[in-house]
Amino acid sequence: MISRLAEHCFWLSRYIERAENIARLLEVNQNWLLDFDIPVELQWKPLLIISGIHDYKGNLDKESILNFMTWDHENPCSIVSSMTQARENARVIREIISAEMWERLNYNYLWLQSNTAKDLYDNNRYELYNQIKRINQLLQGIGESTMLRTEAWEFYQFGRHLERSGQTARILDVKYHMVQSNPDISGSNIEISYWTSILKSCSGYEPFLKHANIIENQVGNAVAEFLILEESFPRSVLYCLKECLNSVTAISYRSKSKIRNTTIESLKTLNSWLSKDEAKQSIKVQLHAVLTNIVDNVHSISDSMTSTYFDFNPDDHLLEMNEIEKVNS
Repeated sequence: MISRLAEHCFWLSRYIERAENIARLLEVNQNWLLDFDIPVELQWKPLLIISGIHDYKGNLDKESILNFMTWDHENPCSIVSSMTQARENARVIREIISAEMWERLNYNYLWLQSNTAKDLYDNNRYELYNQIKRINQLLQGIGESTMLRTEAWEFYQFGRHLERSGQTARILDVKYHMVQSNPDISGSNIEISYWTSILKSCSGYEPFLKHANIIENQVGNAVAEFLILEESFPRSVLYCLKECLNSVTAISYRSKSKIRNTTIESLKTLNSWLSKDEAKQSIKVQLHAVLTNIVDNVHSISDSMTSTYFDFNPDDHLLEMNEIEKVNS
């Protein structure tokens, strides 16, 4: 498969996933703030940090943040920017994705630019963000039903699960840090509601109540273990990283590649560590360090994917393999 087209498949799914994640975060956060008197630093700033925005110069009030994260074209993490980038990637690979998928994505993009969407934002933001979530879930469903299971599909799946694993880890890390840095919240109803909002931000509230073991854990530890290690939950870090490994292994097998694949090596190492009891113990005593390691590894895996498949230079890989053979001999 041409590397340029593979990269568009990878980023198409990432942008679709990102738009849905941002919509869910905004919806959950504004509903959560209706029920409690939350310190200012815990209200909207965490959403910026989760999205990797550390240099925001505007006001930290509700209206400013919602507008910035929903409509600002200059913000690469806003919903409108994510959907614009998703559409552009899909436009380039229209012959690879299905016609149904392109038509729905294009329709959704145009709807988001319309006065109808702006009016919904002004009058019923809860419904707007739910609509955006449904739009992107529909796109994912159309992709599942209509895309050929070729290399393009594996790149698409890889991007989707890599984005999701990073988002889950960042949501948990940032919000956990905010709780830890505010001792007045510890043990209060606000802390319980905070963990609930974290689960809802990852679509994990219902699955957690049905499956998680809270008896042997404090609520915080139980939530953290569930979102990181629960292999049956499709948004947990471990589940997503295993799906990434499956996809990139399938890509390597299809291409019969003989080059050293650092993406596969990194994923195997990270998955192996998360599958051990050591990881569960680390989550209980040093959750921030665990999550930082996961986020850093997700970034590294994304860079490795780019260098291995999208910025591929055969000469560089041949030189690397020659050096490895020299060392082994």
